[in-house]
Amino acid sequence: MSIWVVAVIVVVAIAILALVAVFAQKAKRRREIERMRLREEAGGHRQEAGLHASKADEHEEEAHQAELEAREAAERAERERELAEHHGGKADDLEQKL
Repeated sequence: MSIWVVAVIVVVAIAILALVAVFAQKAKRRREIERMRLREEAGGHRQEAGLHASKADEHEEEAHQAELEAREAAERAERERELAEHHGGKADDLEQKL
């Protein structure tokens, strides 16, 4: 009878080891699936980050262009102001001569 007890214990131990192996395999597969999902998500984030970087570069270039245009407009305004002062002075001189 003791041989039967040993056999049952061995069979139960093998069954337990088989269950542990199955659960370990399932856990490994779940980790692999999660790793793949995270890689895909990270790839999407990288792509989105690249898009944002590209737009930031565009906005930086637009801002630089707007700054140049503003500087040119300020220079034109200053020239126009100087011309207005010059012509205003000439008009004053002509009025005084009259």
